[in-house]
Amino acid sequence: MIFGLAITTVYFYCLIICAIIAVLLVLFGDIFDFDGPFDPMLIIPWLAFTSLFGYLGETLMDWSHWLIFILAALLASALVFLLNFYVLMPMRNAESTISISEKSMEGAIATVITTIPLHGMGEIQYKSVTGSMSRPASFYAPQEEEAKSGSQVLIIEVRERVCYVVPYKGTFEL
Repeated sequence: MIFGLAITTVYFYCLIICAIIAVLLVLFGDIFDFDGPFDPMLIIPWLAFTSLFGYLGETLMDWSHWLIFILAALLASALVFLLNFYVLMPMRNAESTISISEKSMEGAIATVITTIPLHGMGEIQYKSVTGSMSRPASFYAPQEEEAKSGSQVLIIEVRERVCYVVPYKGTFEL
């Protein structure tokens, strides 16, 4: 008995409260950035699993309360470790967009949309598997003639959202 309640009742109430908090964390967890030593996305599942295994252990087995609690805590720790390692960490490291980064555009071929003058900027269109994007473009090195609309260019560098390009004719020419 804990505070006049049966141990199974305490486990059950803890399980219900943890389930409600877990749903709230899933819905609103991105609003709060928990960067401390205690992450609620790990503590709440640990409490929920401990409560679940404790409740099942108390109702199904006739062992000591402490032994059931220790076994429940160990099982919960193993499951939370697996949850963190295989679900939460990959989700935190995943890209939030399917578009490409500007760094990966370097070395790719693009099509000129707006003519690139010798001493100015034009516009290019880069096509990838995830779609196409247009960016302002300027020559990387001095050229003898401007890049006409419809011609192909090689993206050498991307700085401050501007692509620095050279004409591309199937072979690399600087």
